[in-house]
Amino acid sequence: DGKGKGKDGKGGKGSGNDELTVFVRGLPFSAEEESLRKDFAECGEIERLSLPLNDEGKPKGIAFIQYKEKAGCDKALEFDNTDYGGRTIFVR
Repeated sequence: DGKGKGKDGKGGKGSGNDELTVFVRGLPFSAEEESLRKDFAECGEIERLSLPLNDEGKPKGIAFIQYKEKAGCDKALEFDNTDYGGRTIFVR
């Protein structure tokens, strides 16, 4: 029937924008949202940052960072396979 299969769908507030979002893995488990936000804000203005925590309330070593503009996203991708806090991070 083709219903509900449209690209982009409803969108609106609260939904992530994949084109403007980078996924970071390999972060040190000591990484804090505040320092992460400060470091990645050098790439561009951050719309939203998510640092998932495990059951003990410690960071899982991954983060999702959504930028306001694509340029910020592109710049953040340059951090792929670089050292961050003593660990190699990967940015996709």
